[in-house]
Amino acid sequence: MSGYAPMTITFRDGETETLGVIEKVKYEMEGRDVLVTYVSEFAEGMTMRYTMTGPNTARTEMGTLRQIN
Repeated sequence: MSGYAPMTITFRDGETETLGVIEKVKYEMEGRDVLVTYVSEFAEGMTMRYTMTGPNTARTEMGTLRQIN
């Protein structure tokens, strides 16, 4: 992710990993938005909205995400 808080975020089935922290999540689609709700750890209950802006990019309030392989 580039922007306000540049970092690498890994999205896997049922979890995310950021800065070495793995958290359990639930994913939901709402139009072009992907809602990521944290279901464990300190962010439990928090939902982040990622708006898909292209096949490999998404926007959030913290910055722009680009898929890397």
